[in-house]
Amino acid sequence: MKSGDYMHEKLLVIGSFLQNEELFDVLQKEGYVINMVLTEREAMRVINEEAIDMLMMDRAERTGITLHKIIKALLREQGDRPFPIILFEEQLDTEAVIDGLDAGANDVVAKEIRGIELVARIQNLLRIFHIENERGNQKVVVEDLVIDPAKRKVRRGDKQIPLTVKEFDLLLFLARHVNQVCTREEILKKVWDYDFHIGTNVVDVYIRHLRTKMDKGFGKKLIQSVRGVGYVIKEGE
Repeated sequence: MKSGDYMHEKLLVIGSFLQNEELFDVLQKEGYVINMVLTEREAMRVINEEAIDMLMMDRAERTGITLHKIIKALLREQGDRPFPIILFEEQLDTEAVIDGLDAGANDVVAKEIRGIELVARIQNLLRIFHIENERGNQKVVVEDLVIDPAKRKVRRGDKQIPLTVKEFDLLLFLARHVNQVCTREEILKKVWDYDFHIGTNVVDVYIRHLRTKMDKGFGKKLIQSVRGVGYVIKEGE
């Protein structure tokens, strides 16, 4: 992939470290759109309002679990279109790199990195994520059900079915695991990003909502219950 192939990609920067004229100028000359904010709260607002292609942030005072929680929260804001994260370190050593990668960053670099190297790292991550996003946006077809992740639209037969964000995410998860029984714990982790079962019946509630919308007017019931385990969408039965 050549320089310039990712013209107009949106880079969200948390912190003031990119005020380094060399880095800022190099990125602008490459055609990147740079949005700079000072806090994670501002970053979440931006992510919630528009799709970004990459996040760059200063490690600063964030350490360990705090950094992990911040990155997790930021990624959650953009839902099913993940973006790469580059973490900038004042003192780049093995421990800092491992800590940053463990927290969820895709790359960890020194603040004094040269512009030409930063551009190469950005292009490499964008290339990887573009490929993954394209794969993730492929339509999912299960018999008469068609899910379009790119447009977030669902059709069953000739009927367009409007779904809420979480209803869509839940249906897409089940459809991507067709003929596989998905436990409530798996669904909570993958769709709601819960790391543990908190005793909620949110999965069952959303399944009921989906069934009301998906099955009305159709002979076959799409989502089937597996008593005591979870749910499955079966194909060919």
